[in-house]
Amino acid sequence: MTKMQRVLATLNKEETDRVPFSAYVHSTVHERTPDKFARFTLDFYNKYDPDYVKVMYDELYDMPVNYFHILSLEVWKLLEPFDPHIGGFGRLIESLKQIKDRVGADVPVIQTVLSPFYIAYRLAGRRVLEDWKQDPETVRRAIDTIASNYVRFAESCVKEAGIDGFFYGALGCEKGWMSEAQFKDMVMPSDLAVLETLSKSPISIVHVHSEKDSYFDLLIDYPCNGISWEDRLAGPSVAEAKKRTDKCLIGGIDHHLAVKCSPEQIVAQGREAIEAAGGRGLVLAPGCTFFYDTPEANILALKEAVGA
Repeated sequence: MTKMQRVLATLNKEETDRVPFSAYVHSTVHERTPDKFARFTLDFYNKYDPDYVKVMYDELYDMPVNYFHILSLEVWKLLEPFDPHIGGFGRLIESLKQIKDRVGADVPVIQTVLSPFYIAYRLAGRRVLEDWKQDPETVRRAIDTIASNYVRFAESCVKEAGIDGFFYGALGCEKGWMSEAQFKDMVMPSDLAVLETLSKSPISIVHVHSEKDSYFDLLIDYPCNGISWEDRLAGPSVAEAKKRTDKCLIGGIDHHLAVKCSPEQIVAQGREAIEAAGGRGLVLAPGCTFFYDTPEANILALKEAVGA
């Protein structure tokens, strides 16, 4: 099977020649050039040979002129719709064109999209919660603006770069952040607004970003065909998740353990997860991004675990 055939069949919980695997890290490219970021992404892909290219560009969301972070309630009001072809989004679209052109039609390319609330947190830190309490409508409008910008960006990624799907990083979905009721009110509307567009692609994965007490059962109802989560840290286990949802599962590897363990331990975790999933409907992957200091042998161990 080609990688595209294998991944799409797995998302549909069909039989495949083997379980696919995913491996990814955050970009360490600091120069704002599409060429260098594309090269970083392709070098990682060629080294580890995962079944899809998960693109992770760490450039921050473009802020209004003269602002780098949100340090007061008034700055939320300055966020505005913008053209996805300029600034950070524009550079990423150009990178995606190069990446997809290089790997071709048989290799899926998926773009990581951080949730609007995740972006709000990166811009303001935890003060986003305090500002919400003080003036919820102002913060809500700002988050809605971020969502609309991501929708236009996602549409451009598909139409112009020809990518195959998205990996949506949800944040705030755990008790350490907010109550479930607050999550439904503050975060879920913008999540669903963006996912309405992302879920139209052949590959749409929602990542439950949480290490403890996650609202897993809430997010498995999001429109997508795959659920990624930190199964080894936050739970539920792969076996338990299989009972709760019919969607494809993405996980099985403890990315914290991978920094310090042996390759044999990663292989053992991988094979345990594959057995728990019954050999199908699973993409073997870290619970979240591999850290920079993860030994290469431990990332390559995923390939051994799936028998590639």
